[in-house]
Amino acid sequence: MITFQSFMRLLASLILLGSPYAFACTEPNDAPYPSLAVDGGKVVFSSIAVLEDEGKEDPEMGLGVSFLDCSTGITKLIARLPFLADPGEVRDVFTANVANGDNELFIIHSAPIRAYTGVNYGSDYFSVMAFHKNEGGFTIDKKLTDYFGSGADVMPPNDNESTPIYTYPFKTRHSVTSQLSSKNYLNWANDELLELTVNQKTYIYSFQAIAGITRMYLIKGDKITQKTISAGWIQFLYTTANKKEIHGWIPCKNADGC
Repeated sequence: MITFQSFMRLLASLILLGSPYAFACTEPNDAPYPSLAVDGGKVVFSSIAVLEDEGKEDPEMGLGVSFLDCSTGITKLIARLPFLADPGEVRDVFTANVANGDNELFIIHSAPIRAYTGVNYGSDYFSVMAFHKNEGGFTIDKKLTDYFGSGADVMPPNDNESTPIYTYPFKTRHSVTSQLSSKNYLNWANDELLELTVNQKTYIYSFQAIAGITRMYLIKGDKITQKTISAGWIQFLYTTANKKEIHGWIPCKNADGC
């Protein structure tokens, strides 16, 4: 004997299956990563020709992310994920609240580093991309994407040493969402200059990578003004006792409050 509640659930299922909305929101079965349900549709993933090979007969294939509008069945490309001689993989896709209260889309992607660059890498190459939701789907949030940036762990040249010189800090959902609630991020999002204290001797880099190291350095106790941040690096301003201004980058972990 069927109960009233069971009958109503069955009826609702039949109505949904019979509606054009249900069929309009069906994604391909061979998607390289599961979709994410969002307001108005789904974020879906597919194999797609890399931009340089688009239109060629036998193109290299990377990963694309699109918005599937469940009211129309129309799929709109949001972005091509980074391609480093390998399509890589989607590590995670989720939404999270940002400083202005909006709920944004985040995608964590990684790809193996196949080319020899003279750097001893200790991980895949990671990137975090952030997207605004708008009426037509999603558009990239360039400022926030630049904040989380991209990179890979860098190991010392000596294989006997196991401690990384640099660790890319945003490989997981938890690391991203924790940063979104940090004081450093909130100050950055509000365009507030932040004074930090250097916590150890640290060399100054001309850009945010180990290869950018210079002979100049800061010492423990030096006060710096954070100008921007990307992938766990701070771009800073340091003013010497004789009022000389020094600009550069240091790893975020080498300054308290970052």
